[in-house]
Amino acid sequence: MTESSRRTLLCASAGLLTLTAGCLDEFGSSTSDDNPSNDDDSDENDPESSDDETESTATGSLETTDNVSFEHTDVPMEPEATLVTSADRADRWLDEHEFVDDVIPEFVEETLFEESVLLALESDAPTLCYAMALEEVTLEEIDESDDGEAQLSLDAAVIDESDDDEACGQQMIAVGQLVRATFDGEPATSASVTITDSDGTDHEIGLATDSASESDVDRESTDNA
Repeated sequence: MTESSRRTLLCASAGLLTLTAGCLDEFGSSTSDDNPSNDDDSDENDPESSDDETESTATGSLETTDNVSFEHTDVPMEPEATLVTSADRADRWLDEHEFVDDVIPEFVEETLFEESVLLALESDAPTLCYAMALEEVTLEEIDESDDGEAQLSLDAAVIDESDDDEACGQQMIAVGQLVRATFDGEPATSASVTITDSDGTDHEIGLATDSASESDVDRESTDNA
């Protein structure tokens, strides 16, 4: 082979290698941005990630309930209920009421809001012989819920505790129950409350909170007489 022919062959080989390298840069293996197994998409494809998210928003199981009765002189116009999900909201509720002893403040102070909520149920009563009785506390699944969410359901009634021959002081007072519901898991953030007043009228109150401080209230009354 002559020197000229050899030089021509080497130049052709070099050109072929350059062209091949350029093709690999343009059409070669995928970069991390094109790879469907990229870490940016791993949370969407990882079933454990979605399971953790569901568990963090689902309501836990109802573990225990405690309650204490109370009365005060700030009589409400109609039965009312308050859902308390934070220590700050509990402090504001206490500031809005005057209690003759430390039973209620101590009950509130013992509440751990990471695992519990408080529900304050109140109603008017015509004499000093009346009190509010807590009849039932249950945890019910929310209709059409697919994420494990549930709400508390409470029933209470204002009853006359006096004997037939007992004289009762004729004074309007407020009677109530403070209920603590403790959960194994996330506490409930909504509740359905039914309070039967001294006249036998049912007052249905829906409570829901979107934050740890305020709650929305829906009311409905039904006369059972």
